[in-house]
Amino acid sequence: MVRRRIFGKEPPRVPDPDQRVRLLGEDEKWREGFRAISGPLSHDSYGVVVWVAEEEEWETATLKRRRPVGMAWPLDRIEPVED
Repeated sequence: MVRRRIFGKEPPRVPDPDQRVRLLGEDEKWREGFRAISGPLSHDSYGVVVWVAEEEEWETATLKRRRPVGMAWPLDRIEPVED
């Protein structure tokens, strides 16, 4: 994938569904242990978001063959984690 800088700023990396991610909180600290459960979606209040779930919830849902329960997180505050 080719990423281009826009106005000197690199665009956010977009995680694939089921990919491990870390989230940047309001306190500017990174939080580990999450999975993306959607691709990017438009949100009226937050711009572009990705639905994420805690790793444990994702694993439980996968085993029980159900959709994980998650929350929307702004794309520019998500970083994919390489396995």
